Amino acid sequence: MDPEPDPRPPDRAAALQQAGAAAVAALLGAAVGGAIALRLPALGFEWTGFVMLPFFVLMETSMGPFLPLFGGDRNRARFSLAGSFVAGFYAAWLGFRKA
Repeated sequence: MDPEPDPRPPDRAAALQQAGAAAVAALLGAAVGGAIALRLPALGFEWTGFVMLPFFVLMETSMGPFLPLFGGDRNRARFSLAGSFVAGFYAAWLGFRKA
């Protein structure tokens, strides 16, 4: 038998902490994306992944303090933080490139 879902609503404070961590990652991504778009205007789309590589290495090596925010789930933390960073990066990079 499948266990019944937990009837309690998710912890609001934990959800806010996760959203805050994702927002900080998105802001960091936007800052890096904007800086790259302004400083290296000739940088092509295919090379932007290499610019983000140091962040991903840093994120993997220093994931420990962020795990409690995501209930100890390393994959959820990785997906949330990396996804937010990439979304912020490309939003800023494409925004500055179009302007």
